[in-house]
Amino acid sequence: MLEILRKKARKSHVIWAIVTIVGAIAILFFTKFAVFNVITGAIDLDVEKDPSTYEWKYVEVEADCILEEYVEHTTTTTRKYGGSSTSTDGYSYIAFTSIPDHDNDTEVWYFYSIYTRKSEQDKMYSLMNQTWDYFADETGTVAPPESTKFKGTWTPMESDMERYYRETLAEYGFEEGATDKFYFYNLETDKLGGVYYVFFWVLQVVALGLIIMGIYNIIGFFGNQYASQIHKYLRENSAVSLSDIEADFETAHPVGKETWVGRRWTVYIRGTKASIVTNRNLIWAYYFRRTGRNSVSEMRLYTTDGKVTCVSLSEEQTKEALGYYANEQPQMILGYSDDLEKTWKKNFPAFMDLKYRPVMSGNTPN
Repeated sequence: MLEILRKKARKSHVIWAIVTIVGAIAILFFTKFAVFNVITGAIDLDVEKDPSTYEWKYVEVEADCILEEYVEHTTTTTRKYGGSSTSTDGYSYIAFTSIPDHDNDTEVWYFYSIYTRKSEQDKMYSLMNQTWDYFADETGTVAPPESTKFKGTWTPMESDMERYYRETLAEYGFEEGATDKFYFYNLETDKLGGVYYVFFWVLQVVALGLIIMGIYNIIGFFGNQYASQIHKYLRENSAVSLSDIEADFETAHPVGKETWVGRRWTVYIRGTKASIVTNRNLIWAYYFRRTGRNSVSEMRLYTTDGKVTCVSLSEEQTKEALGYYANEQPQMILGYSDDLEKTWKKNFPAFMDLKYRPVMSGNTPN
């Protein structure tokens, strides 16, 4: 018996380990594995290197100047009963970092985009004003703007943003060339791995949970937890031995692949563990099904201590199991009715008197 249960439990462990690990990897892939980048810290973006090497990575860039706000990012909400409203989320700004070119006694300006939330608008306007005050100064008395560091996800521009970006730079007379380099990337300061901060961390918590579940199932594959409920049952019922349960299991009726209805006990696999129910304590059983998001298909077993045990079975499998109970457990009420449920909930002693007590008082234990 234990060998059969162990193989069944191991199979469940393997399936769950695969599902959880694959799920965790899928989440990490969806978020561009950015969590590792966040743990090790933002990468210093070197503007002189190929910008594609930093794509989707969490980086820190030092902007010398904020040139212009060129895109307003909005969200439109459609009301259920008609109409809509639009709110501003934030803005994208054209920025650049200048690198001295000592060989040609000039500077190379590397242009790119930075997105910040609406709450950062005053700060960005202040940096933008510093830039234009410096450019407009003819006296040589205005200090150049201080460089500012920004952290975020280095994201390729979408086609519309790239068009606005090019048009704005052209309006200010910038042309891509030896001293003006255009990078078509937007540093999204509110995102990690391409998703919003809060959602990113929710996904990482889910991924961590899946990884823990995967490790648990890998460990469980080599352990003996599959039989823990049976061993607990033996400790609580000292008059019963493992050999008694095994002898009953040998002649039990298999129902489906993970349930065995014996004369004295019902043994079934729930998840990765085997469970056991004493048949002589069963007083009611029927099939239950619920459709929808949280769908359920199960056999419900009610016992003398007022508890309910749910065994995952199809309707046909439940009918098969109920047939075995009908032949071997005469104390049980089989099938559902509203009146039976009302009696069970409101007058348990009366429910016991319907069949269990009359039958058991005239029969020896099974």
